[in-house]
Amino acid sequence: MLFIRMAPRLLFLRTSKIEEVTDFLTNNLQGKITDFFRGMDEATEDSSLIFITDSYSIKTDIEDAKAIVLINEPASVCLSALINNKIAHLIEKVDMGPSSMVMRIAGEEDKVMEELKNMYDGRDLPLEEAIKEGEKEDTILFLTHKQLSKRLSKEDLMHTQLLLPHPASMIYKKLRSEGILFITRSLEDRKWYEVRINIYDTQGKYQEHYDRLNHVLTQLEMGMVLEEGWTKDHALTLFSVLAYQVRLFTLYKPEEIKKILLGLEYDDKGERWADFDLYYRNKKISWVDIDKGRKKSNKAVEGLNHRRQLVEKLSDNALRQLKCLEERLIVEY
Repeated sequence: MLFIRMAPRLLFLRTSKIEEVTDFLTNNLQGKITDFFRGMDEATEDSSLIFITDSYSIKTDIEDAKAIVLINEPASVCLSALINNKIAHLIEKVDMGPSSMVMRIAGEEDKVMEELKNMYDGRDLPLEEAIKEGEKEDTILFLTHKQLSKRLSKEDLMHTQLLLPHPASMIYKKLRSEGILFITRSLEDRKWYEVRINIYDTQGKYQEHYDRLNHVLTQLEMGMVLEEGWTKDHALTLFSVLAYQVRLFTLYKPEEIKKILLGLEYDDKGERWADFDLYYRNKKISWVDIDKGRKKSNKAVEGLNHRRQLVEKLSDNALRQLKCLEERLIVEY
């Protein structure tokens, strides 16, 4: 699971040649003119958000920007391109804004935020204010409940950010090793879950179903696989069934994992492919255990609904990969 990653770098170019610099970034570096919040939504950890200001601006203030350009390259690549293409003479000064990174948590954000503030002498601020007050040796830390392997929008992030008066290299090293502690402390009962997933298929396509399961668990960052291998399930007295078992260590409750598994049992038309049984503390978690207070029709309908919900959680690229894996099943079935 990924608990922390870098966010886009903020770069402030001071120049009296606003249009020339903007044209160079858009034409030579495939930059995209944007506004601040849309740029943050579309940026990845490898992106640079460049604020072009007049030469009299001295603070890292987004309100000074005459143009904002999003470039899907690190700041070092952008700066070297300016020098190598002999455009540097148009720039009077370069200011690096604070670094930024995103950390995933699982439970109570207020509790985690207070711990981080105390540990790193941080302040929780609106994003615009954090950028204005932060300098190149500071770090803006975003918190989210979403998986970090996909692009995050403004709605995916907590409403306030932490401005930490420490360089990103130090913060990243510390949280890379200690981030899992904050995850655990934020959980409601401060515990993870160890579950067993048994794959059954009368057609014997265990590898195909395992590949689908592993792909979804990885893309959704559902947990860590501790062990896998063949097992026998004694479903009936004196009768055993061969299954492929995956032991998963996860911060999600078993009912949430069961929703994912139920979605994998069915295709887009509601046809059943395989069984994915889930066990927690030697108790089988049934599909009727999901959302117990909600009235359900039948397993096939529920399976198709959870299939749709699963598809919506995947990125476009992850969904394409899942479809490719499932084409192997469609040919055989």
